[in-house]
Amino acid sequence: MACERVWEPEGVVAKYSGAVSGDDLLECVRRIQADARFDDTRYVIHDLSSIEHHGIGEATLTDLAVLHIGAAASCPNCRVVFVSEDAALADNIEKILLSPLMKSYEVKVWPSLLAARDWLDAQPQLLRISDIMGFLAR
Repeated sequence: MACERVWEPEGVVAKYSGAVSGDDLLECVRRIQADARFDDTRYVIHDLSSIEHHGIGEATLTDLAVLHIGAAASCPNCRVVFVSEDAALADNIEKILLSPLMKSYEVKVWPSLLAARDWLDAQPQLLRISDIMGFLAR
């Protein structure tokens, strides 16, 4: 599996190729979230359009939701977009990452990178307050 991360002025595109395991996806997400540029990120695009096959199942997506919940405390103004034509994967992404107990970021799945970018361009900038210190939860 190859994951090329391309940082852009307002976000990052993670372009995957080959066979992608659940651990591969989670490692790429961890590296993105650990980067100092992530705190100012408006979007993360996971471009899965060039993969041959994947092992991204419900357990991986649940772990991803947990990573998102943690990251949303310091970077609340981000949207996460997946690019894939795999209907089963798209259904699982939406089912798990948008479930009431697991939702943190706004998540969408689009069949093409162009559609994903068009959607992002049409969205207003989010202006949520970071809760890194835990003040909002009290």
